[in-house]
Amino acid sequence: MNTKNLKYLVPNFFTALSLILGLSALHLINLNNYYLAAWLIGFAMMCDFLDGKFARMLNAQSKFGAQFDTLSDFVTFGVTPGFLAYSSLLNEINFVGAAVSIFYVFCGGYRLVRFTLKNNITSKKEPFIGLPIPAAAGMIASFIIFNSYFHEAKIIIDLLIISTFLVSILMISKIEYLPLEKGKKLSKESIFFISLAIISIVLAIEFSYFIFIIWMLIYILYGVLRQIFLTFKKHTPKITE
Repeated sequence: MNTKNLKYLVPNFFTALSLILGLSALHLINLNNYYLAAWLIGFAMMCDFLDGKFARMLNAQSKFGAQFDTLSDFVTFGVTPGFLAYSSLLNEINFVGAAVSIFYVFCGGYRLVRFTLKNNITSKKEPFIGLPIPAAAGMIASFIIFNSYFHEAKIIIDLLIISTFLVSILMISKIEYLPLEKGKKLSKESIFFISLAIISIVLAIEFSYFIFIIWMLIYILYGVLRQIFLTFKKHTPKITE
């Protein structure tokens, strides 16, 4: 193998690791170990961040890597969380639970295809259109972790089906979510969210069930509130002297 091509192994390694974690989570779901399956999705989110980070740092972006990443994301953050939501709690409400879980998977697939096609047109780092699928998966996983501590099944089922439906809609929406980085530079938003993540990791030692879900809510609501602010600002007439 050409030594120049070795750099492509680094981001693809993290993509493969994310896929392995997603497939392992599927296996754990079949064993009814929903708590550990949810955490594997959380670890896969970190791998997904690292594969993109290293690809840009090493200038190792490729068509193969982009397609592999899309496939991995669909399995790990699309199929697996949908199956997790249904198998753990949403099966309690039969058809509605199945319909929402399937709808989530379809929206995740649509979101990934739209993102891949847009990236084929331009490589410029721009805001994500729609909620990124790892964040949607993280929202579902955080609910499962939260429920494993409190077992308030009826309340959690209601909240889970609502949140699963909402993140599905957000994925296919036109709401912009800023990337955590712009090229090799960290944006102000990145510094905020990375700092928040570090604090969360420290607090998660004692309050993992609580911190994960709060972190996901902050990120998701941030995009929605930012879009509302930008829309309001756009339609507010400028006062001229």
